[in-house]
Amino acid sequence: MKRILLLVVALALVASACSGGSVVATVNGIEIQSGDVEALIAGDLATVPQDLFAQLIYTLIVHEVVSKAAEDEFGITIDQAQLDEQIDALTAQIELSGGTLEEAAAQQGLSLDAVPLIIQEDLTEQAIGDVLAASEPDPSEDEVLAAYNSALQSLTEVCASHILVATEEEAQGALDRIAAGEAFEAVATELSTDTVSAEAGGDLGCASASTYVPEFAIASIEAELGVPTAPVQSQFGYHVILVRERTETALEEVRADIVASLREGSRNTLLSDWMLVVIGGADVTVEEEYGTWELEPFPTVVPPAQ
Repeated sequence: MKRILLLVVALALVASACSGGSVVATVNGIEIQSGDVEALIAGDLATVPQDLFAQLIYTLIVHEVVSKAAEDEFGITIDQAQLDEQIDALTAQIELSGGTLEEAAAQQGLSLDAVPLIIQEDLTEQAIGDVLAASEPDPSEDEVLAAYNSALQSLTEVCASHILVATEEEAQGALDRIAAGEAFEAVATELSTDTVSAEAGGDLGCASASTYVPEFAIASIEAELGVPTAPVQSQFGYHVILVRERTETALEEVRADIVASLREGSRNTLLSDWMLVVIGGADVTVEEEYGTWELEPFPTVVPPAQ
């Protein structure tokens, strides 16, 4: 529900509920009037920026196209009971923080009357996404494994030390001294340009591998425990890394979360692609004084030049 009031470009308003005024756009033969746009706005209409007005025109275009396509293709409509349930939940959530629904809407520049219509659009898109995703197969094992490997840095904790120097030659020299019997800690204290960790013999403590820059993170995951790595270059210089301990979260511990994330990603992609096709295929005209309808790189209403 938190996203609802942030969806300035995904509002909903029944286009037939016209408030009069001049025609700002026509969508598949349906006129959108200036009063329809103004009904979405809280505060002084004279101070509304042109780009916001253009965004709201786009909002009405999208609603007209998506709501009709949702009903025609999938039989999706949102009833009053669904709206009431979501409005009650949103109102309760906002009141917990000491605010009101009207105040929350006004912070987005929106009228209170727009809120149930915003929710209608959000629920419509959720329902479309659910239908589109229902026929999709579960993620394959290869997809799950690839996602796990991509997330491995955040799923791995390393207890590491390092020596940071400016050049590869200096890093190799540090390695040579350690190989000859000097303690890693002593060499780090003497040579490392990371003065904070140098005071602790190069010790960085224990942290998620994702805490570090990518080159360091990858090396810390791949390093043999207790054995200093070959020089590793990053934006900071050259590191010699010593990983003392490493704890990885096993795939089976996070499989359910990964599968859920992949399903959600697939669902979002299907919904986005469907909306682009439906919106891009609509017959849309925007009156010149209010902006222009453009499809590339994505559908939008561009405000008129000032």
